[in-house]
Amino acid sequence: MSAIAFWVKNARSIALPQSALPCLTAIILCIGQDGFLWWLSFPIFLGICAAHLGMNLADDYFDYKHDSRIRSDLSSCSIRARMEKCHYIQSGATDIHHLGWAVVGFLAFAGAMGVIAFVSQWLINGWQAAMGIVIYAILGLFVGINYSGKPLELGYHGLGELVIGLMFGPLNMLGVQVYLTGNMFSLPMLCMSIGIGCMVTNIVYVHSVMEVNADAELSKMTFARLLMGKDINNHGKQRMIGFIGFFAVIPFVLLVIGILLGWWSPWFLLTLCTLPMSIFLIHSTRLFAYGLPRNDKPRWWMGPMGEWDKYVQAGIDWFLFRWLLARNICTFFCLILIFVHIILHLI
Repeated sequence: MSAIAFWVKNARSIALPQSALPCLTAIILCIGQDGFLWWLSFPIFLGICAAHLGMNLADDYFDYKHDSRIRSDLSSCSIRARMEKCHYIQSGATDIHHLGWAVVGFLAFAGAMGVIAFVSQWLINGWQAAMGIVIYAILGLFVGINYSGKPLELGYHGLGELVIGLMFGPLNMLGVQVYLTGNMFSLPMLCMSIGIGCMVTNIVYVHSVMEVNADAELSKMTFARLLMGKDINNHGKQRMIGFIGFFAVIPFVLLVIGILLGWWSPWFLLTLCTLPMSIFLIHSTRLFAYGLPRNDKPRWWMGPMGEWDKYVQAGIDWFLFRWLLARNICTFFCLILIFVHIILHLI
């Protein structure tokens, strides 16, 4: 148990809501659909969480193999480099061999949860539904491994943030739908998953915008650096902030379209409560990118931001402010959808 706890902690379990909340949202949205097997929700939820942890460790594995130097020595100004990558190997607590086995262990557990759904769907809804599960599982594994692994190494080409949005949005939520109902595809779930995937993307993309200079020092290619290109002046920054706005606003656009088409209840418009947070995220990130005066101080309507005084003392408040805001936007958006859908089905 201590070994499991060790790997769960070092697999950055703090980031689990990025996959768990979209998964839970998809589960709730499947309530009322034909063929919904509610009892499969438990193994699927556990499987997605395990797959997320396994992919985080796989990213560490490939990243360490790619460059095993100590990140704090590489860039003293990079918060992510000092906080996230392979510290448990560099400290001597374990080695790359055991990390590889930990990756296999988490992904094997996720696979076992998938097998439960596969057998259940085959017996209840036929082989077509079961094969849909296989397709999403293979797609998720392929994209996840190629985030930083060969042959594609998408993260090293500046596409890592988009991969995360794809995995935790469409692949996650459409996969949940086929696991629970046998329905491999639907436009309503696709649109909702794209919107939520954009919100998840912003959680990691805002990192890249804030640390674009540190990432350049590390020779780390991110989506922000890809957009910046060789233009370190206005046009490059405009492109970076433009995509913050795109990822922040497109979920609401897709939501309104879905309501107008009759896919969802108008009560889902309660998610507009998070729109001011999204607008402030765009504004705050723009001020940061241009080095303009800003007030990085949490307000009550931004949601919980942890032990803020400690963040200020540690000198990382500038980094965590926008990250926590982006996280809270996605969290509240999903929780409102969950709450509204449950209430509508209880009435």
